[in-house]
Amino acid sequence: QYTSGSTADPKGVVLTHYNLLSNIRAYGKGINVTPDSVAVSWLPLYHDMGLIGMWLGSLYHGIPLILMTPFSFLNRPERWLWAIHHHRGTHSGAPNFAYELCLRKIEPAMIEGLDLSSWRMAANGAEKVYPRTLKDFATKFAPYGLNSKILLPVYGLAESSVALTIPPLDREFRVDRVDRRKFEEQSRAVPSDEKNALEFASCGLPLEGHEVRIVDDQDNVLGERCVGNLQFRGPSSMQGYYNNPTATKAVFHDGWIDSGDLAYQADGEIFITGRRKDLIIKAGRNLYPVEIEELVGHIPGVRQGCVTAFSVMDENQSTEQLIVVAETREKNKAKRQEIEDKIREAMATMQDIVPDKVILVPP
Repeated sequence: QYTSGSTADPKGVVLTHYNLLSNIRAYGKGINVTPDSVAVSWLPLYHDMGLIGMWLGSLYHGIPLILMTPFSFLNRPERWLWAIHHHRGTHSGAPNFAYELCLRKIEPAMIEGLDLSSWRMAANGAEKVYPRTLKDFATKFAPYGLNSKILLPVYGLAESSVALTIPPLDREFRVDRVDRRKFEEQSRAVPSDEKNALEFASCGLPLEGHEVRIVDDQDNVLGERCVGNLQFRGPSSMQGYYNNPTATKAVFHDGWIDSGDLAYQADGEIFITGRRKDLIIKAGRNLYPVEIEELVGHIPGVRQGCVTAFSVMDENQSTEQLIVVAETREKNKAKRQEIEDKIREAMATMQDIVPDKVILVPP
């Protein structure tokens, strides 16, 4: 299967039947698939979460799969929830943006009479999981029978077939609040209750028979709450990249595979902090674009999910410049200036940093 190619050239991940079956068996156990389970999905079948997670998983476990098209969901997000209601769906999942879409687009009139009490496992994976999304989704849909304990932030990647870590079932999702300064300057996740603390959702424990470790750039294993490179191994691990020995050699480290993600462990559970190649280093601080993008995306006038933060080298000063680009439909010059000011203010207040440039662009 091919990696998404959203941030680089897609690479063919070579998987054997043994890899697939090992993963499907292990995650089936992790999410408690039983003979009475019913899967509901709108995920595309060219994506590992849709193809292996929902489709082949349902086939292997012998349970019904209610399959919608991605467009059916994107045009009317409430259709996903109604499909779970009508077919008494038990297992379903999607990337974080799908839960956000349900929060933004679904009005109470659209879901009058909705009953989500059959839903036993709602996986949130395939992209950054935002604790705020989990909390807001649980609150919004609690009146419709949604049990907050079913919300599962999960972690996986094409190189491990699909799934790698899953939280324990039947507990509230775990959110870790850590000291922003120590995290950005020392790469340590020290618990904190401060207002501007960073929040990370636990993606749980490795699947049965699989291992995960956090290491530094020399492959030395790091201690608890130290941020480093996430490596893994197990029966679901790929054979290598198709016709690409250079890329294969780059990720294999004495039997362990480098995920390209940064993470830390606490109480054995994995907390994903971001992609290594996305990291912005500015004034001695490690900044994660996703944190900036989420914050800016909630400013009135900015299109949510349509923000990007990145750095460019200022050749004159030999320093990294932090750039934030945000989409807006606003055309009024004064109001656009107001949006720019609010972006700077929000970042200064919450993240104690001001972008070098804020660029507003049309949708």
